[in-house]
Amino acid sequence: MPELPEVETVRIALSKIISSSKVKSVEVLRKDLRWEIPEDLSEKLKDDILETPLRRGKYILIPTYKGNILLIHLGMSGQIKIQNTIPDLLKHDHVRIIIEKGNNKYYSITYNDPRRFGYIDLFKKKEINQHFLLKNLGVEPLDQFLTVEYLQQIFKNKIINIKNALLDQKIIAGIGNIYASEILYKAKIRPDKIVNKLKSKDLSLLITATKDILEKSIKKGGTTIKNHKQPNGKLGYFVQDLLVYGKKNTRCSNCNNIIEFKVMNNRSTYFCNKCQK
Repeated sequence: MPELPEVETVRIALSKIISSSKVKSVEVLRKDLRWEIPEDLSEKLKDDILETPLRRGKYILIPTYKGNILLIHLGMSGQIKIQNTIPDLLKHDHVRIIIEKGNNKYYSITYNDPRRFGYIDLFKKKEINQHFLLKNLGVEPLDQFLTVEYLQQIFKNKIINIKNALLDQKIIAGIGNIYASEILYKAKIRPDKIVNKLKSKDLSLLITATKDILEKSIKKGGTTIKNHKQPNGKLGYFVQDLLVYGKKNTRCSNCNNIIEFKVMNNRSTYFCNKCQK
């Protein structure tokens, strides 16, 4: 499932093309994604001007001149394809937006999603804080609001493990299973450690590891395990930098111990029993 770095990679690619572009047409080939695409998406978006895309957690938000926001959620297997031609539609292409970017340059922005767990929505900017996918999101892990004090306040009465806390989008927005394992390994914290037992030093290390891992992955185009591709068709090369995720029964690069694997809340979890305490 695309996590924050993969979504941010898509946002960056889109921002280079669609900012200040005009929507010429919108084709909805299949509207029954995870939630049904609004019936009036094409009508409302046509002839509007797209502004610079933003990201909130795992969601891409594209403001428009007419005061709307186009929301794109990639779900489990969604991809955005940006092409400077208008090619034939392929299997699993569900939405295509044709934009004009000055000097009569046209681009095709296509949403492809084999498993259809993603979503596309259009709503008023003023409704952003009430949108059902956005209203309960926690802090962004790359901004200044992720602090030791914030985590202490959230964790003080919680009896859950830190791995599940990292995956809770109401606490921190955007982290998924791959990066949770990598972050905890870098911070030297066991995934099953209960959050209210973490000390200030642990939380500081956790925040530093979170920012470091996510920023490095963004620079490398995210992580391609199964489905993720950048909008230009390239893979995400952070997969080459993964130190524990998917490394069951291999040697820890730090201590040479065997990387362990366990299932926690139905999610694959990888860690070093020697390095992580």
